[in-house]
Amino acid sequence: MERLYFAPVESEFGRLWALSTAEGLVRLVLPSSSRRNIDPGPSILSKWRDRNAPDHYLMESPARFRDLQKWLKQYAEGFIPDVEIPLNLKGTVFQQKVWAIVAGIPYGNTITYGLISRKLRKKSSSARAVGSAVGSNPVPLVVPCHRVIGESGKLVGFGGGLKMKQDLLRREGILLL
Repeated sequence: MERLYFAPVESEFGRLWALSTAEGLVRLVLPSSSRRNIDPGPSILSKWRDRNAPDHYLMESPARFRDLQKWLKQYAEGFIPDVEIPLNLKGTVFQQKVWAIVAGIPYGNTITYGLISRKLRKKSSSARAVGSAVGSNPVPLVVPCHRVIGESGKLVGFGGGLKMKQDLLRREGILLL
């Protein structure tokens, strides 16, 4: 039976929960944007395992996420992280293509859902389909989905809430109205 490693990761953004296979990070759970004082991380990680790797067992391993901790610290301090985080993302072919584009958005820049759709050059990749793929990004921050904005320049959708999205963009020097 293979292992899935998990641990809470404390950061300036709050307590995040990380999940990794031996190959790389598969899930990063942001703090809940709801007002309830419930930490959804452990249950989200268990659900991910049940859905994607039921033959794996969960093993807590904070040491496994030291590079992620360093990456988050550098990002929070306003630097472009110089730490490489190996990823092992599970998703459809379409999601993988969208996440690859999102992963390539440079620090301090944004892109629209519509532009991602046009980069894919497929009729089936409407901005709405792209939005759905971006919204299912399993490793926010590392794959910077907060840099994807609406066509009109408005902030739309983010798992950590729009306030967090705005804070992340401001941290990168992007000021949106």
